[in-house]
Formats: sequence, C-alpha cells, structure tokens
Amino acid sequence: MAERYLVRLGSDLHEVEVEEGPGGLRVVLDGRSHRVRLEQVGHGGVPLYLLEVDGHPFEAFAEPRAGGYEITIGFRRYAVHVQSGRAGRAPAPVVEAAGWQPAAGGGWLVVSPMSGVVQEVQVAPGQTVGEGDVLLVIESMKMNNELRAQHGGTVREVYVAPGQRVEPGESLLLLAD
Repeated sequence: MAERYLVRLGSDLHEVEVEEGPGGLRVVLDGRSHRVRLEQVGHGGVPLYLLEVDGHPFEAFAEPRAGGYEITIGFRRYAVHVQSGRAGRAPAPVVEAAGWQPAAGGGWLVVSPMSGVVQEVQVAPGQTVGEGDVLLVIESMKMNNELRAQHGGTVREVYVAPGQRVEPGESLLLLAD
C-alpha cells in the first residue's frame, strides 16, 4: 500500500506517494513515477547512502537534526522536518532547500553542504562568476567535490582558504547579485 506525503521544497508544495516494490521503491512526485533505490554505504556511523533515481546514482548524506534530518545530495542541502499526520496516516515530511541562503543586504551566502577540507578556492573578491562556474573544491571522505555557482554574480567576500576545515552550514563566500 502506498503512503502519501506532502513535501515542501523551497516555497513549492509537492504531493509524494511512496510504495515498496521488488528492487526498490516506486515514488510518484507531482504525478510522475520514478524507480528509487536507497542503500546505506557508510561505515562506522557515517550517514552516507547511495541514492538511485531512475537508474541515475547520487551520493547522499543524511544526518539527524532536531525534528528531522539534514540531507545533502551533491552540493544541495535539504532540511527535512517531520510533521504529525492525521490519525491513521503517515507523518508528512516537509523539505526545505538550503545551501545557498539569501544574504542580509542582498546577494547570496554560500555555505558548506558537508564536512571537509577546502582544497582550492577558484574565485577572489571582485571576480564575476556565471551560473555553473566552479567556486571551491572541498575534499570530503577522500573525494574532491566541486562547489559550483547556482547564480551568476560578483564575489563580494571569501571566508575560507585552502587547507581550512569546514563543517556543514559554515559560511564559505558571499556572492552579490
């Protein structure tokens, strides 16, 4: 029997239906069906998962937080909060996007989506970047991960340097519109 959830991603509300089946899950998101498989691959308490959606693999971290989880897929971070459903229904998870946060005074504050060590800073204050440009490289779990611009703009400030350890949610740089 399929379970239904309401998921908020940013300001958009989505209806999600999840049903277990042979070889994984069938997930219907906004009327579109997807085959999903989730496998824990982290060892020693590391919350690392292999997430496969319609045959496309993704690395995902899922860390418990107050009232839910923080899930990182690539460099996109999502806060998942579980709300109580009506009697007889499953709780409804509410998902909010994170990672790039609006900055006070305009622009975007880029925060670290994971724990790791900054390997490279490829931008400097005053530099103009386009959507998709590499901003930083963070090494996490022996893998180099490129953090790319989700918005074009001008780098206002850089808060980290190569060799510096960062934690999830830590400010990396400020990008002006």
